Amino acid sequence: MLHRIDKQGFFKMDNDASTAITSQDFYPYWIDESVRFADLDPLGHVNNAAISTYFESARVALFSDSGNSPVSGPLSVVIARIVIDFRSEMHYPGALRVGLKATRFGRSSLTVAGAIFHGETCIATSEVVCVLFDTTARRSAEIPAAVRARLTELAG
Repeated sequence: MLHRIDKQGFFKMDNDASTAITSQDFYPYWIDESVRFADLDPLGHVNNAAISTYFESARVALFSDSGNSPVSGPLSVVIARIVIDFRSEMHYPGALRVGLKATRFGRSSLTVAGAIFHGETCIATSEVVCVLFDTTARRSAEIPAAVRARLTELAG
């Protein structure tokens, strides 16, 4: 896990993890994104909601490539927890790369680390706990072995 919880219940970033997650070498899975004019806030910066959407687009692509599309697959994916650290400002126009790495697998969940880069600059990092969800039974579902294997291959 990239974060640990201190005695007061706050998340703290381990120094070695902080360095790793801002390095492009840490991430095996990538998508390209472009900053849209609609992504800007009144100050001309990329809005924090747009940053979250870039991460979401990468996760949707990862799950789709794993054989379980969150849109049309047998199981949906819900977010149990999300942490985003905003590290640098970004402006329009701009080409971005979003990298992902699966850092932990549970029975029905996985933790995905992510980073957004503009050139060599790390704009934001994230840590997300994704839970596979059976929409018919309305509860979490075990990650199928084939999906787990493909996620490990793509982003492990």
